This record gives sequence, structure tokens and C-alpha cells, in this order.
Amino acid sequence: MATGQTILNLMEVLDQELQNQPAEADVATSLIALNAAQDYFENLLALKPNVMGDTTGTVATVNNTETTVFPAGVLRIDRLQFLDPTTSRPQWDLERIGPSGGHAMSRRWPFYLFTTQAPGRPYAYWTNGRNIYWAPLPNGAYNVRWYGLQSATDITAGGTFAYPDIVMLPLASFAVKLMGLGVGDDVGDHASLAQETFSPVISALERYVRDRVAPFDYRYTHTT
Repeated sequence: MATGQTILNLMEVLDQELQNQPAEADVATSLIALNAAQDYFENLLALKPNVMGDTTGTVATVNNTETTVFPAGVLRIDRLQFLDPTTSRPQWDLERIGPSGGHAMSRRWPFYLFTTQAPGRPYAYWTNGRNIYWAPLPNGAYNVRWYGLQSATDITAGGTFAYPDIVMLPLASFAVKLMGLGVGDDVGDHASLAQETFSPVISALERYVRDRVAPFDYRYTHTT
């Protein structure tokens, strides 16, 4: 599997003035740039539902408490499942509560939700990225499994790279450009550059399952 050193080598190909072999002068700075580039990549990746969402974990509800702290390092939740308290097997998917059209009461969401439903096992949720709000109000301590995208650990020279090989060259290219930033340069330009650099890779990652064109089913024969 690819390591951080593999990407450091690619950076040397893109900028032959870099010295990125073990113990050479530019390794530390290059790793800082690589991890900044990985952050840019993950920020864009988090906007795409289900892409690279292969991380799972659990959060626990607390009796008579409407919220649970959002799991650390998670950038995107794709799915929540209620786990059976006895078998720890998934029992049902929790429904995400989103905005709806029409008229609504002018009260805060949690107030309205938890004053109109009896406490019980959660079957729906809403999150602002800091806390997860449950519906109805939990009447006990329950485990809920989450599926989603969690930020990868920082890249090190000897560490295993967390993403597929097709991500390495764009990441190395963007890191080299970050290292070329000068005093007074507009960082906003690099946000646009990140979109341009990583969008093709993310598009490829979200299409691992491809369907063929649906065949035609001819049921009638027309004669003249």
C-alpha cells in the first residue's frame, strides 16, 4: 500500500528542487503542505453523500437528554441505525429530520419536537455538526451506529496513505502549489484551485458502482 513517502516522491517529480528523501531538508515542510492539501480534499469530499463513507462507530443516547455530542473527527454522517440493546444488531434506520415546506410554529425545533412526543427509543434525528438531536426524547441509554466519512490521520512519511492511489498525484500537485505561496498571496485562489484539482478525482470515486444502459423490452410487433 502507498505511504506518505510515495507522495513525497511525487512532489519531487513535480518540483525537482524539493529534497524529500528521508532526513532531507524539505520533508517536514512538505508534510505540512500535504496535510493541508488533505484537509482541502476532505472538505470537498464531505460535500458528497456516501463517497468514501466507509467508517463506522457508535454514539450513545442518555436517558431524558435530547442531545448527544457529535462524534469527533466525523465530517459527514450518511446513515444512523438503532442497535438492539440485547443483540447489538441494527433494528432500524433513523430518519433524518430536514426542513419542510408550508407553515410551521415559530418555536425552536427542539422545543417543538420534544413537547409534542412522549419519550421513547429514537427513530429520527437532526444534527448541526456539534450535537445530534434525537426524536423522540430518549427514555434510556441506547447505542446508535453511524456510517460516514471521518477525517484521516495526518500523513507521515512512513504511514499508510488513507485514500486510493488516484488521489496521490492531485494531492501532491496541490501541496506543491501550497508551498509556492508567497507573502500577501490570496489564499482564496487556492480554494478555487482545490475545487478544480480534486473534483475529477471525487467524481471518479463516487462512481465505483456503474449501471449499464437499461435494455428495451419489445412487447409488441407492428406489421403493415
